[in-house]
Amino acid sequence: MGFPNVLYVWDDRFLYLTEGIASGYTQRHTVTLLLSLNDTPFTLCESGGAVQPYHAALVGKQVTRSLDAGSVPLLSLNFDPQSYEYHALSAFLGEEGVKAVTLDDAALPADWVRRCTSEAFEDAAFFRLTTQLPRAIIGYQPIRMPIDMRVMHIAQKIKKELPLTSTVAELGEEVGLSQDRLTHLFSESLGISIKSYLLWARMRRAVECIARGDTLISVAHDVGFSDSAHLTRTLKAFFGLTPSFLARGMRLHMK
Repeated sequence: MGFPNVLYVWDDRFLYLTEGIASGYTQRHTVTLLLSLNDTPFTLCESGGAVQPYHAALVGKQVTRSLDAGSVPLLSLNFDPQSYEYHALSAFLGEEGVKAVTLDDAALPADWVRRCTSEAFEDAAFFRLTTQLPRAIIGYQPIRMPIDMRVMHIAQKIKKELPLTSTVAELGEEVGLSQDRLTHLFSESLGISIKSYLLWARMRRAVECIARGDTLISVAHDVGFSDSAHLTRTLKAFFGLTPSFLARGMRLHMK
């Protein structure tokens, strides 16, 4: 059995398993945990030109980097600003954009790498793994954080109502806030502007649509782009990947 080329998408995180990936410079709105699933390192190049090999690395939000995994089987776990882990891992990173990390194998299920790559996890157990991996990082500590349910509601609405969209004023009115107050509260709570989050939600949906086999033209229309060329450029800026890579045999699991 070959190594899987598969994408798992949940409401507040996504994970992909692939082999031999190389991406150009990208800047995501997620906090990303990258893991080599064998003894071979992958390399990350930051915008300043520094190239560093890693077996496991944590990459902060909106950090510009490129990735070259060569023939390395890779797990990429990405946490959305709506997730608790996004904020806890951001606190763990502090001012560091990229951090080499070590995982405590005793904190993870037995034989988890084989079960992961053979897609042997049940749905619930696989989601649980996405919560166990951050906690297995040596030195990681949970944090306390306030939750504003108005912001969480709006973040969920933005993703769930796509391809429909609401203006920021309409979103604010729904939770009894002015446009300016919602804009401030959203950035303060999630660490990302509401306009950036809207674009991130559209890109996330585009990845899902492409991976399930929709045409590029229909995807561009679905997520509000004028043409497929604009979508391709934006997608590559976010993920460092072309639509053809996503469409080439990548299995999609919506959770």
